Amino acid sequence: MTTIESFAMSQVLPGGFRMPTRMTALPLEDGGVALVSPIRLTTDVVARVEALGPVRFLVAPNLLHHLYLAEATTRWPEARVLAPRGLTKKCPELRIDALLEDGLPEALAATVRAVKIEGAPSVDEHVFFHEPSRTVILTDLVFNVTRPEGLVAHVALWLVGCHGKLGQSRAWRFFVKDRAEAARSARALLALPFDSAVVAHGEVVESGAHALVARALGWMAGGDALASSSATSRPSRSA
Repeated sequence: MTTIESFAMSQVLPGGFRMPTRMTALPLEDGGVALVSPIRLTTDVVARVEALGPVRFLVAPNLLHHLYLAEATTRWPEARVLAPRGLTKKCPELRIDALLEDGLPEALAATVRAVKIEGAPSVDEHVFFHEPSRTVILTDLVFNVTRPEGLVAHVALWLVGCHGKLGQSRAWRFFVKDRAEAARSARALLALPFDSAVVAHGEVVESGAHALVARALGWMAGGDALASSSATSRPSRSA
């Protein structure tokens, strides 16, 4: 396997909101794969994954995409589980072998770079860049649901500003607690020479993804300047 493969499912959220969810299989130089954001393991999904090669790594890319991680570790017990540090506290029952903050294992780092989105600790998102294919793998940082399924999905995505396009949910305005840190992370992501994007929620962008992601992250990438401006514009208090 030399190319990225992805696997989609429809996740039913509270209120009947149907959200497309995607798992990404990254090829490794030894012929194995790393699965980012595991989904429900149907017979078909398992067969397709195992046809790609041995599963070496299971990756929870943030604090929200871990629902099927235990199922995946049961299916592939020899795979190493990688996750953000915060997941060890949120879900202490999960087996986690290495922390993403400590860097990627050598077998994965040979072709993949990781960028942690700082400043939003409740999400703790990590973005992955597959260098050979110039592809970025995004989880909750942006959505690209161009064909929402059902009325609830149409309304919900419209409310958060992501309806029918690649965009970032307005919820990130609440997730981000440190604008400067988030801005530096967004700029580090945009400094990567990616052209395609695999998003966990929505359709894959085969080309031209950099411009779309840059537009979606415009407010975040400029956050440190806004934070600095806000701080310097506050009147000083006299003693």
